[in-house]
Amino acid sequence: MLRILVRMAIATIALFALQAAAQDTWPSRPVKLVVPFPASGPLDVMARLIGQKLGENLGRPMVIENIAGATGSIGANAVARAAPDGYTILLTVDLPLVMFPAVADKLPYDPRADFRPVASLATGENGLFVNAALGAATVAELVAIAKAQPGKLAFSSAGIGSPAHFAGELFKRAAGVEMIHVPYKGAAPAMSAALSGEVGLMFGPITQGMPHVKSGKLRVLAVTGAVSSPLLPSVKPLIEQGFPGLIVSNRYPVMLPASTPDAVASAVTAAFKAVMDDAAIRGRLEAIGLTPSWENAAELARAIDADLRRWSELARIAGITAPR
Repeated sequence: MLRILVRMAIATIALFALQAAAQDTWPSRPVKLVVPFPASGPLDVMARLIGQKLGENLGRPMVIENIAGATGSIGANAVARAAPDGYTILLTVDLPLVMFPAVADKLPYDPRADFRPVASLATGENGLFVNAALGAATVAELVAIAKAQPGKLAFSSAGIGSPAHFAGELFKRAAGVEMIHVPYKGAAPAMSAALSGEVGLMFGPITQGMPHVKSGKLRVLAVTGAVSSPLLPSVKPLIEQGFPGLIVSNRYPVMLPASTPDAVASAVTAAFKAVMDDAAIRGRLEAIGLTPSWENAAELARAIDADLRRWSELARIAGITAPR
């Protein structure tokens, strides 16, 4: 009788353990997607689109939380310090992982040691926009104008260490011209400066600049990706216009806290992969100027490492440091 009671007790404990494990299978409660930039921007639109589909597939609410500030580093740090249980996920452009760390004196997180990469979902690039009054209809004409006015032509950016800033610095060196960098607090005021003529050009978000190209206030001369943008199929990338190697293409990574268990990371990866395999989702990402491009965790980790080295070297050569 005692043996029977012991076996019954063990069976009961095992049953409860199985039930608890089933309840803890990710996700068993709402999941938070942290976007480290303000609401309404391209990244926020992407996060809400993907979050909605994730919620539908998983049957759990996906909560989008915008934690903006310090070029994305505040939101990134919030995820790095979160519980490693899969319920706080970073969905970001790679700016706070590879560009800002290249110019920041100190960061509260290590972009390689404090995160576990899941995947990169897409890539995006900037357009080279010039004020129509500048008179440049081609990249060659822009270079000629810059060389005729050394140190006078200015370009704007969303801030020191931003993609637009790095693109401008690369362009200066590749073209052999001197231009003034004018940083602004965000892409919107930087674009406004190009529109008003405060600066002559900007490497800006394609979706942001296109309405002004259509109105005739701006011209778009090139894109900074490896290929033409789906939104600008007739506009050639800079690498096809005599600037080999001039590629500034941002990834859109998904990251977890570093010590997230393998089983949870695998479940998160599978969930995002299912979303990115959806043709309708890919089409909607293309409509906002992004190119769906799945990179797995290992590929993303290698890319982050390579980009950190690349941007750190450019920051060193150009003397770029973030303001303290």
